[in-house]
Amino acid sequence: MRFRLFGKPADDVEDDVLLGDDPVEGDEDASASGRRAARRGRGRHPDVPKPLGAEMGWALSRVANHVTFTDKRMIAWYVLDPQMWSFRSVADGEQLIVSHATQIADLVGRTIYGRITTRPYPVQAWAEAAWNNSPSPTVGFGKILERDQMQLRDRMQADKLVYYGVDLGARSTAVDLTSRVLPDVARRELAALQTRLDDLDETMAAPGIEAEPALGNDMAWLLARSFALGCPVPQQDVVEETVWEKEDLDEFAGGVQWSAEPLAQSVRVDSTLSDQPLTRHVVVLTVGRMGDLAIPEGEEPWIAKTDKLRFPVEWSFRVDVRDPEETAKEMRRLSDRVLAQHDHYVIDHGKEPPRQLKRQAARAADVEDEMRSGFDGLSTRVRGWFRIAVSGPTEEDALKRAKAVQNLYKPGIKIEREFDQYRLAREFVPGEPLANSGHTRRMPILKFAAGVPAATAEVGDKRGVLIGYTSGFAERAVTWDPWYGPEVVEGSGLVPIVGGLGAGKTWLAGGVIYKTCAQGVPWTVLDPSGLLGPLADLPEFRGVARAVNLLESEPGALNPYALVPDPRRDWYLDEDDPEEKFVLARTAAAAQRRDLTFDTLLWCLPPEETDYTSDRGKAVRSTLRDAVNAAEALSYSTVEGVLKALHNIEGDEARTIVRRLREASERELSRLFFASPYHGNHGENLADERLTILSLKGLATIDEAKSRAEWTNEELLSRPILTLAAWSALRSVYRVDRHERKGLFLDELHEITKVSTGATLVQKTSTDSRKHNIAGLVSTQNASNVIGQDINNFVGAAFVGKTTDAAAQEANCRLLKLPTGMGYESVFGGLSKRRRRSAERGTPREFIFRDGMGGDDGRGGIEKIRIDYTNHELLSAALDSTADPARRRAARSLDQATAEEVMT
Repeated sequence: MRFRLFGKPADDVEDDVLLGDDPVEGDEDASASGRRAARRGRGRHPDVPKPLGAEMGWALSRVANHVTFTDKRMIAWYVLDPQMWSFRSVADGEQLIVSHATQIADLVGRTIYGRITTRPYPVQAWAEAAWNNSPSPTVGFGKILERDQMQLRDRMQADKLVYYGVDLGARSTAVDLTSRVLPDVARRELAALQTRLDDLDETMAAPGIEAEPALGNDMAWLLARSFALGCPVPQQDVVEETVWEKEDLDEFAGGVQWSAEPLAQSVRVDSTLSDQPLTRHVVVLTVGRMGDLAIPEGEEPWIAKTDKLRFPVEWSFRVDVRDPEETAKEMRRLSDRVLAQHDHYVIDHGKEPPRQLKRQAARAADVEDEMRSGFDGLSTRVRGWFRIAVSGPTEEDALKRAKAVQNLYKPGIKIEREFDQYRLAREFVPGEPLANSGHTRRMPILKFAAGVPAATAEVGDKRGVLIGYTSGFAERAVTWDPWYGPEVVEGSGLVPIVGGLGAGKTWLAGGVIYKTCAQGVPWTVLDPSGLLGPLADLPEFRGVARAVNLLESEPGALNPYALVPDPRRDWYLDEDDPEEKFVLARTAAAAQRRDLTFDTLLWCLPPEETDYTSDRGKAVRSTLRDAVNAAEALSYSTVEGVLKALHNIEGDEARTIVRRLREASERELSRLFFASPYHGNHGENLADERLTILSLKGLATIDEAKSRAEWTNEELLSRPILTLAAWSALRSVYRVDRHERKGLFLDELHEITKVSTGATLVQKTSTDSRKHNIAGLVSTQNASNVIGQDINNFVGAAFVGKTTDAAAQEANCRLLKLPTGMGYESVFGGLSKRRRRSAERGTPREFIFRDGMGGDDGRGGIEKIRIDYTNHELLSAALDSTADPARRRAARSLDQATAEEVMT
């Protein structure tokens, strides 16, 4: 959205200056006209102090809850709720900006003080939450947490905090609270403010700002990060209701010392607030001239843009929300001056005036008209001063970072580095006056709101396992609990993982299984390719994991009747009529067994005998269906019951089917379907280990280019085997109490759903995930395999990796609930880019992650993330399918050493 005023882009002439006098809008710099105005007593902001010589200490004298006091002013401080920016549509971005501007316009006549800072990622608190969130954490999970904590500390992860302070007006002259007074006097002054505070709290909490009062730790953090500007400070631990008198503020100000040489390029800040004394050099930059900004359709929010930098950046700004009448009067005075200059050129000298005079005369007239008629709040204008602070251990480091900030904003915004760094840095402390009125920014309120200070990259939760980091708008740690949906927001536990070949789907799923299984959650994994089998050999799972190749199992291991479990009465105790629901569930289970058996046996027959387009094929299908329906459909039933039913049916079709099925029962693959009284599955789980990995290594891959009549017997049977294996995996999760967590991973979903009973399996997983607390991860190459099952409304979180096909990219958007045709499709093709000449092994594994924290309503965070398990060497080696003998030998040595450590 390019904000328009007077029928033209408002920003493209924002910094034009009236010739020979004060600017209409833009930069009050050290020009000759600015100096003349200063001598005439104009151009000084009320907060700018007169030169006093030596500094007199900090102005802040008292803090009461979220209100700070100086001798003259009172400011109420608020913490803004983070706003997700990535993957917002243009319309959503415009709405956010307009909402923000609308709320700011309600503060007309007041000054808003902004402070943006960072707080270190709560590594210890996260680790404690992840441990407490574990059903039965193992010693191995403790080691996993240790490695992840070290990685988080090394990457210096931080959360962004945005504060708004709103001027409450002048202090009461009746009582001087800078001296020691009785507590009841202080309470009376606060009581007089309560009505104003209540109204202000309501305004700040409204959509667009969504801020809460900065109480307790939030206020303490603001003070600590301001007094010790640029320095690390310890975590604050204070109560919500807090009153600090002047002496109490020494807790923050007493442990720091600021110093600067005359004309210095930085300010030196020495701090003893941390465990060890340390020194930082701080450079303060000022936002100068601003060009045309296309936000949100073309650029990031201009204030939040510094989040892209890989070092901490602090902001301090103060903005006057101007009264429309005051602005109109100013524009009228400036118009008169322009006209006088115009007459001076034309009448006195007979010369054509510069075009700039005409343009600014028209502009001033338009502003005056806009301010005096049709005012709706969005026409409000603001006047502000914007400072950016960067720091480093040395002045050279700080100056390099300052240069990086300047380069970031080129060419649209000019970032200035001024002298008088000491006074500029003091502006970052609440209550301190403006250092100077230079570089005043005058702009429409929409342009200020387009800075979206609270925009950030945030996805996931702070109680799950660490899976990686955001890699788009800013870098933030991504932690994810797969059971957050079913347990917290009452959403679905079905989690699609989508991406083309080599996108990293198995890598992502393997790490999630590894970490959550170490938390004590039982997992059943269907891994047709066998790539996840090495997980069972990791030290954390010795004795509690089993990898099974179903193709090497005994006959009847995939008995279709045994793979659909019997429902239990306790599953329906919360229903209105538990007995009726239980009976219906038993009937549905029997019907599902019959469908599964029919589909399985159909694949055992030659394709030419089951072609539904021929009369013969229709007759065979009908006969087989009648026999399946006539046979008993209990969890311990076998295909032998169908064969007996076929013997009771007259006709050539029944006899042919019996012969074909007898032949199939003797073949290497299809005999997996035929259980006998002494062999095969009769309703038991294939494994009861905490981690069960079912592979189908060696299973034939179907060549879709060939007709079905040309498929080999192995290709024909691959479909039912894959489907039954998936049902076997799903069945195993029901062995655990429905309220306890359980995990299910199904790979090759696109193959499973090509069979009707496979599609039914996916639908059952999606609907049962909430009732049975299942995290159901399903991997597929195309999102349409999920959307096509009509279960998109039952999808919880979702991961989408690199995809190049145009139709697949459009399906990705629908899965992630993103609008199509808005340019998001191309994002998927740009994921996991690898530099052509890079010698680094592997490919960066990037995904678009929707965390599903909003439940079934589709809300929640969505960001581009990079999966990172590099600090877990054994896991990385187990998931690495690249041929590298030397690396695998090193992994085996490390495996033995780690196993001994875990056992110890």
